[in-house]
Amino acid sequence: MAMHPERYEKKSGGGCLMLFGLPFLGAGLAIMVFGVLGLKDDSGGGIPLYFAILFGGIFAVVGAGLIFSRGGVIFDKRTNQAIEWWGLLVPMKQTVVPLDSMKEVVITKEIRRSDKSTYTVYPVRVSHGDDQFNICEPQDYRKSRQEAEEVAKFLELELRDASAGGEGVVRQAAELDQSIREQAQAKGEVVEIPSMPAGSRIRHELTGGKLTLEVPAPGVSPVMLGIAAVMFLVPVGFMAFFLRGFFNLGEAPSVFRFVFYAFFLVFLAPVVLIPGRLFLSAKSDERITVTPGNLEVSLVSPYWTRSKSIPAAEIEELELIRHEGNSGREVDPEQVPKIVKNLALMAGGGGIIMARSDKQTLNFGRMLSRAEAEWMHALVKRVLTS
Repeated sequence: MAMHPERYEKKSGGGCLMLFGLPFLGAGLAIMVFGVLGLKDDSGGGIPLYFAILFGGIFAVVGAGLIFSRGGVIFDKRTNQAIEWWGLLVPMKQTVVPLDSMKEVVITKEIRRSDKSTYTVYPVRVSHGDDQFNICEPQDYRKSRQEAEEVAKFLELELRDASAGGEGVVRQAAELDQSIREQAQAKGEVVEIPSMPAGSRIRHELTGGKLTLEVPAPGVSPVMLGIAAVMFLVPVGFMAFFLRGFFNLGEAPSVFRFVFYAFFLVFLAPVVLIPGRLFLSAKSDERITVTPGNLEVSLVSPYWTRSKSIPAAEIEELELIRHEGNSGREVDPEQVPKIVKNLALMAGGGGIIMARSDKQTLNFGRMLSRAEAEWMHALVKRVLTS
């Protein structure tokens, strides 16, 4: 990325893609050379020329594309141009629009699937009219957020984070480096706290500016039992069906039997650990500690306590991600497991509260009613912005 006060430029391509493309290009060229020269293998057979050109050409083109393809975007305030380009080492195709036609910077979340893998990316795009310029597509959310903020500040546009689906969280360019306390002070905002819902399970204490909230463990419901049973029985049944012949090893050498059983245990471990983690989370209390200087979220079980915190001065977003029309934000791996969050939403929970900085994300508020989630969100925000 290159940026100065009047020009922003982001390039893509090269790097690791070049290393990935070299084997394709080398294999393709080798096949074509064998075909053109009529070289033969040890058995006296050769590669037909048409096959060598066609098959080798496909490999060579793919490899060359990975090695030499480049792309990028340029935003130039001096010429009032926004340019998106693609080419082989040098620009060959360009899209040019007025810079002042840019509307907003958007972060989304997309699941990419191939025959052998599934992974998540967080694309950053700038919209103009009904189209968009692609800035980057990192697999790390924090990198996407950092890049999106740089572009939004350069173009002086609002940033919409729709990585959780729905409309997302919108921040203006001037707010991007402000904490929620600074944002509230700039707007003169005073957080109104609704009445605590009747019959709430939340235990809370506010003394000396320190707020402590404790949410009892949700417990194991019939829904969780059913999902845990499916998570365990389906993979075990699948393996037993396709490998049932190996269970009768007969006179196989002891080393072979040992290797097979070790493999089976390695396969079985995650099948047991995932439902186990679900049960532990369902049996864990959630403790939220808030002061004007810090937010800490802990999961407390009879066996362990896991905590993570964010300084209040770094918190730029504190949002209640509601269940309606929304699949929820991605849960930080060190906090509530994603499946627990999804179960909470399936059970009709009011949502998940998300605190986010440029460095990390905390999610809290499990299995709460909508009124409880709204009350907790307002109370935490009141302390953090005071």
